[in-house]
Amino acid sequence: MAFFGKLISAENEDTKDKPIKLPPLDKKQILKRFERTLVGRVLLREVREQNHKGLVGFLSTVWRCEGRVHGMEMDDGKIHFRFQNEEDLETVLANRPYHYDGSMIALERWVPTVRRDFPNTIPFWITINGLPDYRRDEDLVTSIGEALGEWMDVDVSEPTPRVRVLLDCNSPLVVWRDSDDDGVLVRLDFRYEKLQKHCTRCRRLTHEAPLCPDRPREQCRELHRGKDVVEAQGRRMTHREDRGKAVTRPRRSRERTGHDTETTASSSRRKPVRRDILAELESSDPKDSTKDWIVKSFGKVERNEGDSSPYHAAKKPKPPRASWYRDTEKEARVANLIHHQSERWEEA
Repeated sequence: MAFFGKLISAENEDTKDKPIKLPPLDKKQILKRFERTLVGRVLLREVREQNHKGLVGFLSTVWRCEGRVHGMEMDDGKIHFRFQNEEDLETVLANRPYHYDGSMIALERWVPTVRRDFPNTIPFWITINGLPDYRRDEDLVTSIGEALGEWMDVDVSEPTPRVRVLLDCNSPLVVWRDSDDDGVLVRLDFRYEKLQKHCTRCRRLTHEAPLCPDRPREQCRELHRGKDVVEAQGRRMTHREDRGKAVTRPRRSRERTGHDTETTASSSRRKPVRRDILAELESSDPKDSTKDWIVKSFGKVERNEGDSSPYHAAKKPKPPRASWYRDTEKEARVANLIHHQSERWEEA
C-alpha cells in the first residue's frame, strides 16, 4: 500500500508541472466580438491604481459619445471601450492623444495579444523648431518623422512644420537632435503637443521624476560623495586637534593652580622684616624725638600731596593745571565773563 501511495504522489507532481492545454480558438467569432473595441491604459501607476469609473465617464464626455460607448474595467488595469458604430471609433482614434488626471493614456484598437504592457503606443503631433525656412518641404519633414518613430502624417504649413509620429510609451522622448545640412550641423528642437506629466529626468511617460529608476543610483552616488566629504573634514579636524595638543601645554588641576597663584602673589610682595623695636628704642639717644628715631631707623620717606600716610609708596606728581582750567562749569562761566569784561576795559 505504501508503494502504491508513492506512485499516486508522483503522478500528481507530474500533472502540476504540465501546462494546461486550451481548446482551439474560433478567430472569426473572437474578432466579431471585439470588432469595435478600443483598449485604454493609464500610464502613471499612481493614477492607474485609482478608480476607473471616473475615467470612463470623463472620456465618454470628451469624445461626445454618451450613450454610444460602453466602458468596462478589466482586472489587469486596462479598460475596454465598446462602440456602437465604427465612425465614433475612428474619430476617437484620429484625435489622440488623451490624458486623465495629468497622466497620458495609451489607446489602441483591440488585438489578440497577451502582452501586459498593451497598449503601449501614443501618436503625437511634433512641432519642429530650428529648421531653416528653405528646407521646410514635405519630404524632408517626413524623413525627420521617420527618424523619431513610425510616421503617420505631415503638415508643412506656416509658421512651423509638424509631423505626426506613433511613439513607444516605454522609450524616452527625443527633445532635440542635431541634423547634418550639407556639412553644417543644425540643432532641431521638438515640442510634443498635448503632452502632460512625464519624467523630466529620463523623458519617459510611464513615471515622473521622483519615481525615476535612475534617481536612486544618483542619490547613492551623492550619498557616498557626502560621506567622503564628511570623513575628509573629520580627518582635517583630527589633524588640527593633534597639532593643538602638541603645542598647548597640559592644564594643571585647580588646587595646584590656586597654590601657584598664591605663591606668585606672595613673591611679588615685600617680605616682612622682624626687628626688635623695644631694644632699639632703649638703645637710642633719649634726646631724639620719635620722628628723628624713625628717620634714623627706616630712612627718610618722601610724602606727596594727597597721601594719607607718610609711609605710603611714592606716587607720580600730577601735571600742573593750565591757567584757564576750572573744576566746574559755573566757575568756567564766571571766569569767561571776567575775561571778556577785562578785555573791554582794556580796549576802552
